[in-house]
Amino acid sequence: MADSSPPSSSPVLLSASRRVVVKEVGLVFAGATLLVSVLYRLRGIPFVESNIAVVAAVAFLYLPALLLWRRGHELEDYGLRFRPIGRGLLLWMALTVLVLPPFGFFYDLFVNRLCPQWLMKIVVCPTPIAKTLRLPPQLPLLILSQVLVVALPEEFFFRGYIQQRLGEVMTARRAWLAQAALFALGHYLVTFHPASLLVFFPGLLFGVLRILSGSVLAGTLFHATCNLVMEILHRSLG
Repeated sequence: MADSSPPSSSPVLLSASRRVVVKEVGLVFAGATLLVSVLYRLRGIPFVESNIAVVAAVAFLYLPALLLWRRGHELEDYGLRFRPIGRGLLLWMALTVLVLPPFGFFYDLFVNRLCPQWLMKIVVCPTPIAKTLRLPPQLPLLILSQVLVVALPEEFFFRGYIQQRLGEVMTARRAWLAQAALFALGHYLVTFHPASLLVFFPGLLFGVLRILSGSVLAGTLFHATCNLVMEILHRSLG
């Protein structure tokens, strides 16, 4: 991961610019997170339950987009594009092959063997995975929803906007770590479940895909793939 500082004509100007950008990113993150957190707590209301994902997607897409448009920036410059499509697809397929099979193996090992035999006295173990994986109903619609309503808005928000915007005033490594930390914090502030902080680690992978591909395409596809795999695994428990 490159660790070179962005160019600046003056340390004083850089410091002032950094404060402005960090404040901007913090306010956008807080606004979007607060909105999603409030809706999450109102999900018992049928209308909220059926529209929470769409409202969250709109917030993640349009809050940063409006700021960027106001400053005269093109969204393509912040990763919201397909190009280079070949590199993006290749990186998505490569990471899927490298990461998900080992993850599936260790997930099965944890749920079916390690937790019941060694950890059940100190943690709540999930029901063992069924021998036959259970696919979600309306799988094509779920795939489309995961790509367009969940993964794409989050990838543009965290990797397209936050990672790149912070990278304009700090090192690439710090921006990469910061977006993953905010990604995890955002999930925690919505659910208040400590396990949600673990999304810090996939957030790092999504950030690497953003850097290597030059767009959010690879991260969007890998993000959606991870969500679909977890959905299948959860439905297959017990």
